[in-house]
This record gives sequence, C-alpha cells and structure tokens, in this order.
Amino acid sequence: MFSFSQRSKATEEVTPSTMSQGGGAGAGGGGAGGGGMEFDLSEEILAVIPTDPYEQLDLARKITSMAIASRVSKMETEIGRMRAKIFEKDRMVYELEDKVSRLQQANHEAESRLKLIFDENMKLAKERDSLAMTVKKLSRDVSKVRLKF
Repeated sequence: MFSFSQRSKATEEVTPSTMSQGGGAGAGGGGAGGGGMEFDLSEEILAVIPTDPYEQLDLARKITSMAIASRVSKMETEIGRMRAKIFEKDRMVYELEDKVSRLQQANHEAESRLKLIFDENMKLAKERDSLAMTVKKLSRDVSKVRLKF
C-alpha cells in the first residue's frame, strides 16, 4: 500500500506537494530516504487524497468502479449500435432473398413458356413441312391432270 502522509515546514513532515514533483528532503527518488514514493500527481489531487491507507484504497476502488461502469456503458452503447446494424443487415438479407425467390419464380415461368412456345414452334414447323409436301403432291397431281387433257 502507498501512503500520502503530510509534511509541514515546522515539523518536517511529508506533504502532498513534496511528493508531486520529486519530493523534498528525505522523500528522495528511488525509495531512498524516508520510505515514501513519488507519484507525480498535481497538488490539487494530492490535497484531496485521504491520508489513511484504507481510505485511499476505498477511493481507488470507487474510482476503478466508476471507470469500469463508464467503460461498460460505452460498450453497451456500441453493442446497441451494432445490434441495430445487424438488424438492418438482416432486413436487407431478407429482402434480397425474397427478391431472389421472386426472380427464380419468374425465371421458371419464363423457361416454362419458352418450352411451350418451342414445342408449339416445332409442331407448326412439322405441320408446315407436311403442308408443303401435300402442296407438292397436289401440284404434281394437277400437272398430271393437265397433261391428260
């Protein structure tokens, strides 16, 4: 645990301001001297930090809880945005699948009509060829009849 003890000029105690930028006599860097640690905190912050280590831990716990709550809130907001995007994408997928289904149905109907028309065309072509043969035979028969008369 760390402790922010206070130091007054009269009693040579460590004050928050002596710890903020490298301390004063006895607070020294690197842990030598009075056993205090340097944290490079502003004087305003050090002035409001409790001196009791347990109170400091409680304050740290509260600050950590607030930071975690803030982070969770931001993540929940982001999750909400992502869910909205997923909903929109799902809606688009549904619409595209519906469109594909309609186009497949239209394609199937067009193929069916094409097959019917093709079959009808083949039937008409056979009938045309049959009629052409009949005309040819009748023309020959007419020619024969003309030659006899």
